Amino acid sequence: MSFKAAGFKHDAQFTRVRLSKGRNLKEHRSDFILCEYQTRPDVDLTEWDIQQVRAVYKRDEWRLQFVCRTTIDPEPPGEEVAGVDLGICNFAAVSFGGKSVLYPGGALKEDEYYFTKKKAKCDDSSSREATRLDWKRTGRRTHFLHALSKAIVEECVERSVGSLVVGNLGGIRENDETGGSRNWGDHGNLDLHGWAFDRFTTLLDYKAEAEGINVELVSERDTSKSCSACGHTDDNQRVERGLYVCEECDTVANADVNGAENIRQKVLPSLATDGGDRDNGWLAQPAVHLFDRSEGVFAPREQVVNREP
Repeated sequence: MSFKAAGFKHDAQFTRVRLSKGRNLKEHRSDFILCEYQTRPDVDLTEWDIQQVRAVYKRDEWRLQFVCRTTIDPEPPGEEVAGVDLGICNFAAVSFGGKSVLYPGGALKEDEYYFTKKKAKCDDSSSREATRLDWKRTGRRTHFLHALSKAIVEECVERSVGSLVVGNLGGIRENDETGGSRNWGDHGNLDLHGWAFDRFTTLLDYKAEAEGINVELVSERDTSKSCSACGHTDDNQRVERGLYVCEECDTVANADVNGAENIRQKVLPSLATDGGDRDNGWLAQPAVHLFDRSEGVFAPREQVVNREP
């Protein structure tokens, strides 16, 4: 239950809060619920502007959540720039211009297929069981997106990134020629439905802002066709899914990482023209961070595999 400003009164001196029962449940005007609470020693609610109080029943007890407003103006972690390419198989590929990280979306796809099949077995799409499945699928998707955006921002802070450039996928569901919805096939349409890239970008934006990192959306036009090492563009360079080979400079790269680096370079001078030798092995061999279901976080692939029974 949520109580907005008019529904609660906070007494910081005696660490308690008065909650209104609501107009329909009051027997008389002064009828209310008085709750005493305890916080961690490092939390002082007198320093916060409380906007809302939530009463949550969890593990056989009621807990109070105080939603507060604060103003932050953090310093950027550094001046480095990172690029993010969003996709379906790899939900995000991040280029730091010397290292790259892939974040596969396999866990999200598995959930979408599982819950779609389970819901199809329900006799009524509005039944209690169908509603329960929808809530559970939404909760798991939300957690995945939060975990992924948090992991990317933490990686950016560690690498002194002050600017995060993200490929803008606005209009990906629309057909450029007809103006209607684009058909990606049965599996493709299901993947795209669960992709939720717009929501993910929103989560990434506010988490990055809290760390002083600026997020900029740029066009993805030709980023999958151009070589990030030399700039040559050719429709045939993506020889197979996941592999990009440049016929001009012989660069071999992971296709998603190549796209992420092209996105990164949209706000930088082209690194291919700096006149120096540049090791591009990181383009072909990115680190891979998987979603660890047991912990609910992203971790390097070897750590997640080692935790599996």
